[in-house]
Amino acid sequence: MKALRPPQEVLRDWSTELSVKLGRSEDEIITRGLFADDFSADSSVEVRHPSGMVVRFSLAFATIRPAAKRAAVFTEHSGYVEFDLTVDSVVAEIHENIYRQR
Repeated sequence: MKALRPPQEVLRDWSTELSVKLGRSEDEIITRGLFADDFSADSSVEVRHPSGMVVRFSLAFATIRPAAKRAAVFTEHSGYVEFDLTVDSVVAEIHENIYRQR
């Protein structure tokens, strides 16, 4: 995991990947940021380190730069976190279809 940077700096740095993933222009993402609609209550991200450490983020999605061995996880309420990936690291976007009996 990398040191936290200000959210606007992370958005600017990852705007190309975010534009592709979200279908909005880079300028809009940089200027207006991410919206609540960009996140789903049914989606989470797990970053799994080869040593067995697992970090899970709810209401989140990830973008990856394989050649740079980097990933960024964007969460609705917990900020944006960047990771340096090592051999056998796993970044898993998990989409659940949840039914709760009330």
